This record gives sequence, C-alpha cells and structure tokens, in this order.
Amino acid sequence: MNEKKYLKWYQKVAYGSGDMASNCGYALISSFVMLYLTNAVGLNSAVIGTLMMASKLLDGVSDIFFGGLMDKTRSIG
Repeated sequence: MNEKKYLKWYQKVAYGSGDMASNCGYALISSFVMLYLTNAVGLNSAVIGTLMMASKLLDGVSDIFFGGLMDKTRSIG
C-alpha cells in the first residue's frame, strides 16, 4: 500500500507566500485601473466593478475548460 506524503509546514508557508505576492500584484494593478477609469476616463465605478467581476467569472470558466482539455491531451516526450 502506498502511504500518502504530505507537505511540510515550511513548504506550505513558501507556497502561500508566493501566492500572496501574486495577489498583491494583482490588487495593485486592479486599483490603478479602477482609479484611471474613474478619474481619467470618467466611467462609473459600478460599471468598472461589474466588468472586473465578469472577467474573473469568465476566467474561472475558461480555466475549467482548458484544464480538462490539457488533461486529455497526449504529448510526445
């Protein structure tokens, strides 16, 4: 019987800190885009928030689709 191998605590912390850094970058860019579109372009913040929400939902759906497609793909190598 194969025994399950779990990650050590410091491996979990390292993975989480890398993901946190990625999310901080995304939040910085999103904040800049929101300020630019509201102040410079003059769009309503509700419209911008709805567009950002729609893009994240579309990203979630496409991730599932393309992940399944990659799982079924056979490559030479």
